[in-house]
Amino acid sequence: MFNRKIENNVFWRLLTGTAANSVGKLWQLAIQLATIPILTYFWGVEGLGVWLMISTIPNYLAYSELGVGAAGVVEMTRLETLEKKAEARIVFNTTWIFLTGMTALVGVLIACGTAVWFLLAQDDDGAVFTASEIAIAVFLTVLATLLSIQMNIRRLVFQATHKFAIGVLTQDFLFMLTLAAMLVAVSLGAGLVAAASVQLLTRIVALLLYIRLQRRYEPEYTVSFKAFDKSTLRRLLKPSMGAFALTLANSFGLQGVVLTIGWTLGPAAAAVFASTRMLTRIPMQFSGLVTRASLPELTRAQVDENTVLTHRLMRLNVGLTLSVMAPALVILILFGPQLLSLISHNEMDQTHLAFALLGLAATFCAIWTTLGTRLIAVNRQSEFAYLALVLYLACALIPILSKETIIATLIALALADGVIAVKTWKAK
Repeated sequence: MFNRKIENNVFWRLLTGTAANSVGKLWQLAIQLATIPILTYFWGVEGLGVWLMISTIPNYLAYSELGVGAAGVVEMTRLETLEKKAEARIVFNTTWIFLTGMTALVGVLIACGTAVWFLLAQDDDGAVFTASEIAIAVFLTVLATLLSIQMNIRRLVFQATHKFAIGVLTQDFLFMLTLAAMLVAVSLGAGLVAAASVQLLTRIVALLLYIRLQRRYEPEYTVSFKAFDKSTLRRLLKPSMGAFALTLANSFGLQGVVLTIGWTLGPAAAAVFASTRMLTRIPMQFSGLVTRASLPELTRAQVDENTVLTHRLMRLNVGLTLSVMAPALVILILFGPQLLSLISHNEMDQTHLAFALLGLAATFCAIWTTLGTRLIAVNRQSEFAYLALVLYLACALIPILSKETIIATLIALALADGVIAVKTWKAK
């Protein structure tokens, strides 16, 4: 029989988690909308494109974790639900040690690759930034990304221990401050290297504050190399491959497409594409507010075999997703080009067709993300992750094959998200 007290507790946590998500998304939205006009005003469209391309490269650091973080938080939540706290702390330490080692290794490789590129690169006449400026900015952004990953690992503790709202709200706030500081620096005349330096310094402060917060609320989750357990890592690696495939797929679909468009059509084209897609994906940030907060609750519900609660959570998630994405798609198709022109000081032009295709892709993406949550909550993301990986990789390669226009890429993205949505819908 469904326990009313359990239901009330769950939906209270959903309410606070959704509220925290909402505030965080509003902050992020404000920063995202401010980035385009500020960077285009001080650096030009090409300068914005260079920054966006640099920002995609270190993001691959996050993918070096091989999905262990996503698998680890589900396992921690499961163990906390079963009141096996000692085992949950072993999972945390095993996850932290593995992720820290892997991301540090990949960071060193990226730094070495940047140094080699700097030695071989030649400055282009009329370029906004020199090769040395770009190389240094990449290196500094890699360091900042390493710090972000450390913050993400700490957030796993909040998610597994019924403190999702605190962890997300604080992390989003600190992330917003980092980007805001960078934009202020650019507004005061900072160049590429100075902006990347400000981003790194503020990220250091943010991480120290977040560690202190985690120690205050969950002091038992301390880092200990002695708590590393090989058998736990082996147990996490199997489901982590599905999580890694999904993360890598999103990388190809988001950062990969921006990079290939930038390489084939130039930084300005990459800036226009990325800005257009950013606008079409803004509704996703709000359609998934409850979905994101419901992830730990879906884990607990399925661990307890509470099918009634699981179904109620999924109906709520799907209903909210459709109620946000459907009207947003219509609005973007009608007014998207005018909005892009407005926020870019009339420097960027885009067609209604491009907004329609990217808006449709965003809608399908929001649907499959919502439907896939129930699978991710029990480490079954491999059922659709590998399909997403293949489809998004193909989308990232299309700009190389179709160098004259990006329409083929836009159509491919819409089709890819549609196919993944069907796959997650059919999953039992």
